[in-house]
Amino acid sequence: MKKSLLLLLSASLIFNSTGCAFSHSINEQDLMHHHYILMENNGLSLSIFKNVDLEFGENMIMIGKICSEFLAQVKLENNMIKGQIINMTNNKCQNKQLDLLDNVIKKLIIDGANIQLIDTKLVLKNNQDTLIFQLKDYM
Repeated sequence: MKKSLLLLLSASLIFNSTGCAFSHSINEQDLMHHHYILMENNGLSLSIFKNVDLEFGENMIMIGKICSEFLAQVKLENNMIKGQIINMTNNKCQNKQLDLLDNVIKKLIIDGANIQLIDTKLVLKNNQDTLIFQLKDYM
């Protein structure tokens, strides 16, 4: 019995020290009424990203601002979001990096993106792009 307990405790310590965590299924309540700021785009972190934000409202309405402001209706299923853009202002940015992000977010919404919550970070990812947002709720 002592050996089994010691083995179980050792395995637990190994998983925790290597950063392995069991993934959980994300539900709408995990996202709703949260506000996120973009921290990283495909490994690139720029100070201009601090103005890029994303929110999830009631009924999985996604609201965001890069250069354009957008409103999208998304569905969450099996840790993937997918939906349609309801409205987008199509404003141009003076910064080329930000200008490209408008198309990235549009593609992530329309074609679908895997979504992960890791501590206070939200990760949206497809085969080409990875956006990492930091939780930045208003209250």
